[in-house]
Amino acid sequence: MSMSMKLMSAVLMSVGVGFAGAAWAAGGPPDAPASVTEEAKKFDCGKKGQKACPMQGWMKKVMQTATTSGDGAKIAKALEYIASKPPPGMGKWVSISKEGAEKAKKGDIDGAKKSCKTCHDMYKADYKAKHRDLPF
Repeated sequence: MSMSMKLMSAVLMSVGVGFAGAAWAAGGPPDAPASVTEEAKKFDCGKKGQKACPMQGWMKKVMQTATTSGDGAKIAKALEYIASKPPPGMGKWVSISKEGAEKAKKGDIDGAKKSCKTCHDMYKADYKAKHRDLPF
């Protein structure tokens, strides 16, 4: 490798280390997701020994009862209600809920339940971390 190539490599490495060091000093590695550097939100609901969070209580009281009954009309009504309550940043919430409601209306209970799983897989962890105390 020529001397100019070695010099160029050394300069680029120094610049890279400088950027990484500055980012680290600012609170985290340069490409750390915001959730790693932000402090977790604290809630007074949802855990053992605490009251149920609003949606958690509704899910146990209404949705669980509807899905256990296998009554398509009840499931559809519950999913339509969920569709009317999209939290911020959860763009497919409404369409997933409405698709599940349509399946329930047609008697496709398993299909409706799959929409629940799809939504849970996509949003449950984020919802619990950020929105669990929202009115429902």
